[in-house]
Amino acid sequence: MKAYNDDNRFFNLRSDVYFKHFFSVKKILAIFLSNLWNQNVNEADITYDNTESTVLDGKKIIYDVVASVSLNGYQKEVRLNLEMQNRNYDYLGPRMDYYSSRKYSEALEKSERYDMANVESIWILGFDDIKDYVKTPTRWYEEAYLSTSEGVVLNEHRRVSMIFLKNKDKCPIIELRKMLEFFDIDNKNNLPVVESQEMKEALNMLIDMNKDRALRAEAFSREIFALDQNSQLHEAEQKGKAEGENTKALEIAKKLFKSGQTKEFISSITGLSLDELDRILK
Repeated sequence: MKAYNDDNRFFNLRSDVYFKHFFSVKKILAIFLSNLWNQNVNEADITYDNTESTVLDGKKIIYDVVASVSLNGYQKEVRLNLEMQNRNYDYLGPRMDYYSSRKYSEALEKSERYDMANVESIWILGFDDIKDYVKTPTRWYEEAYLSTSEGVVLNEHRRVSMIFLKNKDKCPIIELRKMLEFFDIDNKNNLPVVESQEMKEALNMLIDMNKDRALRAEAFSREIFALDQNSQLHEAEQKGKAEGENTKALEIAKKLFKSGQTKEFISSITGLSLDELDRILK
C-alpha cells in the first residue's frame, strides 16, 4: 500500500473519504442520478441531509451520502442514501434492507400518505463475489423491492439498487460507465479518457481532491484503520473470541498519532475518548 505522500498514489472512489467528498458535491450527484435514473436532476433539486441517524438505545448508524431529491417539478421527493461497499460481509443484504427501511420510516414520519414516501438506497459494490445478490454473474445493475414469492411488488416506493463494479463495462449508459471508471483509477498517469464536458469537470474535481494533502492523510489513516480492523476480525474468527478490541484500538491510535494526526481525528476514527487518548498519547 502506497503512502498518502507518494505523489503517484491516486485515491479513487473506493476510498470512503473520497467517495463521500466527491458525491457530496451537488453537481456530481446530479450528473450521477440523471444518468442512473434517465431523468433530469438539477443541483437545485438536491438537499443534503444529516448522515447520522439515531436508532434504538441511542445507537447511531452513519450513512455515506444522504440527500433529498425533488423530481417532476417538486411533485415527488425521493429520500436517497448512497453507499460504497468494498467487502462482501455476511450481513450485507440485511444491512441494505435495514438502511432503506430506516430511511422509509423517516420519510413516512414527514409524509401524510404512504404513496408520498419514496426511498432509494443505492449501493455501489466493489467486490467480485456477487452471487448472493444476482443470479446472472455478468449483471452490472440490479434492484430489489418488497415483493411476494411470485414477484408481485408490494411496495414500489422503497427500492434498493445495486451497482456491481466488476461488471461496469456492461453498463450501457456511457456517461455513467465513465464515472464508474473513477472507482478503479490507480495512478494519476493512467486516467480514463472522457469526452463530455460534464465528465471532464467531474474528473478534474477528483484530480484536485487528490492534491489536498489533508484529505490524502485522512484517507490513508482510514485505510490503516480498516486494515487493522480486518486483521482483528480475522484473528477473532481464528480464536473464536472477540477480546482485545480496546487493545487494538490503542495500537491504531498510537500509529495515527505517530503519523501526525490530531487527537480529535484519532478519536473519530477509533472511538476512544479524548480523555483516554490524553492518558496514552504522550
